[in-house]
Amino acid sequence: MPWRTLIRISHLSLLNFRNYKDLELALPLGTTLIQGANGHGKSNLLEAIYMMSIAKSTKVSTDRELINNLSVMQLPLEKLTYSKIACVAEDQKGSENLEIHYRCQSSGNPHGFTAQKFIRINGTPKKPSDLVGIVNAVLFSVSDLDLIYGSPSIRRRYLDILLSQIDREYLTSIQQYQKANTQRNHLLKLIRDRAASTEELKYWDELLAKNAVILTTKRRTAIKTLEESSLPFHSSMASDSETLTMHYLSPADFAKNISIDKFIYELEGSRKKDIAQGSTNIGPHRDDLLFKINEMDASKYASRGQSRTAILALKMAESEFLYRHRKTKPVLLLDDVMSELDQTRREQIVDHIKHPDQVIVTTAEPSNIPRSFTNDSNRLEITNGSIKMN
Repeated sequence: MPWRTLIRISHLSLLNFRNYKDLELALPLGTTLIQGANGHGKSNLLEAIYMMSIAKSTKVSTDRELINNLSVMQLPLEKLTYSKIACVAEDQKGSENLEIHYRCQSSGNPHGFTAQKFIRINGTPKKPSDLVGIVNAVLFSVSDLDLIYGSPSIRRRYLDILLSQIDREYLTSIQQYQKANTQRNHLLKLIRDRAASTEELKYWDELLAKNAVILTTKRRTAIKTLEESSLPFHSSMASDSETLTMHYLSPADFAKNISIDKFIYELEGSRKKDIAQGSTNIGPHRDDLLFKINEMDASKYASRGQSRTAILALKMAESEFLYRHRKTKPVLLLDDVMSELDQTRREQIVDHIKHPDQVIVTTAEPSNIPRSFTNDSNRLEITNGSIKMN
């Protein structure tokens, strides 16, 4: 189902977010370079902008970690504090006011307070899923190498975030699948403890199967598209002899030709193991994405330079993927990635990012940024969470 995607963020407001006590920032169309020493808030700023695209942070396990701790510590125990990330997003037809805010209350838990998240669109309360994809964004970060060297859960989350931005059916299916998997695992433990019957698995097996087919099919299609789109980017940055391929891995033999009946059959075959372990052993929550360079597993055999080039090609393909599906260029956010590249690759990246409507690049060392980018860019400087024009 289509929905409106906005092309740029014209204004950002932060209140008690990370190291930002209170920030109001106008963001122009075109390219913006933000410089500042490490630890002063560059990454936090891009994190906030990216959160307006996906309705959550990819860097924390709990929302408490996003809150400016000083704002909480200064309050009496019985008081509430408030944290907010808000933006004005625009296209040719007008603007929307998007907001993520947190009510933070001091408590007796070891962390000292709790944080409850709320979403508003034009002042109206909404679900987090309603915010996803209104602004499309691609975040480039030095931690992107985790997509190759990190755990399978990182790669699954990457696919889930990407597909959720362009496909409401996928977003709904991942939510339903996760709920069904949690409930099924709870039931498996009850069956193991002889507190429930295996007959009760039928409903959850069918719900899992229905959504597993959707998720697996859409993931496989997306990976094929990403691989094809990444090839020109990769060939321009890598040596002529290098090839990059991407492969969807599943413990289940039927993944290439998945169907509801086949998935249920596999669940029944895995039932004894599932009951013994109290968890579901097959399905999209166990699948993985494998990167190969010259037909060899990149996580084992590629150099750091080869892996970095592969991930840069993937992120450029991600940008193309979003544009192809939404007909709107995503906001590009590059978090100090130039420091990891040689001058040739810096120039190549700058050449690729010239055309999107809004690009924001951060750096601790402006000399790392090619002049072909800085000459035409708006420039800002961050110092301890405060921003000024440079």
